[in-house]
Amino acid sequence: MPGCNSLPNRTSQSIENLYENNVTRRLKRYVDVNYSYRKLFLIVVGVFALIWILGFRLFPSEAPSVQEPAADCLTRKLYRFADESANYDTNIIHNPPLPEEKNYLPYVGNGYLGVGLYEEALISIKPQNGRTLSAALPFRPFVRVSVMDEEFRREAVISQYGRGTVHRQACIEFGHGDSLETLVRYYAHRTYPTVLEQDVTIKNPGPTEAIVEFEQLGWTGDPPFTTGDVKKIQQGDEELSYLLGSGVIEINKKLIGVAIVYKKVPNALTVKAKSSKSIRFITVVNYAYLSNRKEFETVQVNLMNKSEQELKRALSHSMQKFQDRHETAWQDLWSTGFYISPSRAINALNGDKINATMYYVLSQVRDPLHEVDVLPTQVTETKAVLSYSEGCYGGHHTLQAPSLWSNLETQSDVLSVTNLWLLTLEKLGCHNLLRAGAPGVMQGMVLSFGALKFSNQHLEFNTEPKDLHRDYLFRRVWYGNATHVNISVKVEADNKAVLFVALDRSDKDYYACDAGCLDSPIELSTEKKRFPVKVTDPATAVLYITSDRRHIEELRLSIHVKEVIEAPAHENHVISMHKHGSGYGAMSTMFWVSISLLIILFHLFLFHLVYTEYFGSQDKFRTSSIQVLP
Repeated sequence: MPGCNSLPNRTSQSIENLYENNVTRRLKRYVDVNYSYRKLFLIVVGVFALIWILGFRLFPSEAPSVQEPAADCLTRKLYRFADESANYDTNIIHNPPLPEEKNYLPYVGNGYLGVGLYEEALISIKPQNGRTLSAALPFRPFVRVSVMDEEFRREAVISQYGRGTVHRQACIEFGHGDSLETLVRYYAHRTYPTVLEQDVTIKNPGPTEAIVEFEQLGWTGDPPFTTGDVKKIQQGDEELSYLLGSGVIEINKKLIGVAIVYKKVPNALTVKAKSSKSIRFITVVNYAYLSNRKEFETVQVNLMNKSEQELKRALSHSMQKFQDRHETAWQDLWSTGFYISPSRAINALNGDKINATMYYVLSQVRDPLHEVDVLPTQVTETKAVLSYSEGCYGGHHTLQAPSLWSNLETQSDVLSVTNLWLLTLEKLGCHNLLRAGAPGVMQGMVLSFGALKFSNQHLEFNTEPKDLHRDYLFRRVWYGNATHVNISVKVEADNKAVLFVALDRSDKDYYACDAGCLDSPIELSTEKKRFPVKVTDPATAVLYITSDRRHIEELRLSIHVKEVIEAPAHENHVISMHKHGSGYGAMSTMFWVSISLLIILFHLFLFHLVYTEYFGSQDKFRTSSIQVLP
């Protein structure tokens, strides 16, 4: 009968089910009894540590990308500027700009002429009684460089502030996978101020020759300048061609007579395989202020002859030596400077904006200490002005003046910021220092950053103690022709600021005292001398420096204060804001991992509690006996 065979099967299945239930209960008891919370915690920590380690390897935040040859080439070429860029002495902009890059205008200038580095840029000169190079000439000086059969290009513009030079580095693919490297260098010469130079170096590492094409942008707009025939000049074994134009422009109802001489551009140049070539494009500009248009007939010939002679003089120097002389002048000018520790606070002023602004301002001012045609009497006068800076700088420190640190993306921005800086320095006691040209402007700007002021035989540091919450360095402040002073501010581990003073060089003994000058003066040397930052009532300078010991001893009697105490430590949230971008400090990765583990452990504990309560209550009513059907 069918029903007779089914009874043993049902009995077998029941026994198996009961056996499985017993095994489950035993495993549950084993887990409940043997796995303590400590063991569970260690297991969870181990599992998450393993996931974390494997996660970084298996799922990187940014998948590695394989760069195309041109991009890889550009990366290698830009590597030599990495240190300068990290120190904010150089600004790099890719084309198009990368998200983290500062889109500051590439610009070259020397106070006599200047130009922004974009294709349609015009040469600008200084109008009569003007502060900046704001008078545009109808001439585009740059030469467009392209490669025949060009397929792909990667390029970046590099502005070297300390050298006064801008580079355009490009890596180009042409033909059928061949590559080419071009480096275009621009500068307005510091020593020969009428000269604007563009040097092109082409490297062809591949097996195929390349044809590089050039296009002179030249004259544009009104008024039309009179241009002459092509002229020749013998340069060694080579005969060079150049062109000349002259005319009159009107700026603010003032007339300026202008003569421009520029080298004729070849249509193309062949660069053989595995070779390189360099070519110079020089533009010379001379101008004179006129009282009327008829006067130009008299000065025109002189301007043209002068421009031709200065073109020949520039070409008489090799390309490298001419560039070296320009960069040496800029480096000497940049030897005075300022450092501020980086800040992550929102809208904080950092070294990139400071150095860029200083560069633009200096590009609008001539440098009589380095120009070749400056009379010896003018050099002597400039040095005398630099050695005596009485009254400069007489205002609040400029690091917290937003209008002086506005946008620098266009030529209009640059001219506006420069005009405001020169006006500020002029009106706040530095008018005599500005007569020294670019060196005086550099000194005035550095003094203004710390409200450093030359006053009655001493230099005083007038920044308030509450504003000394970042590290500063005022480098090579002129104190007479033979003395340079370095002043630094250091925020130490206890959040207290201290001062350090050292002489870069000196021709006599110098002394310093802190706020109130109640302590004995300390003699300065090339080694750093430490001074505490003190708060006085009423407020006084935090530091005094002089070469007259008697004068600094008498300051104690003339500075009348009720109270002098050491400045308190800055609040933690202020320091944290600059270091981490928030007032609560930086939270490490392990901190967030620990928080995550604690949350997970809490939920595991909660799950374990619910599970135990639910299944434990059911076990009380569950029987373990096995019924066998008859």
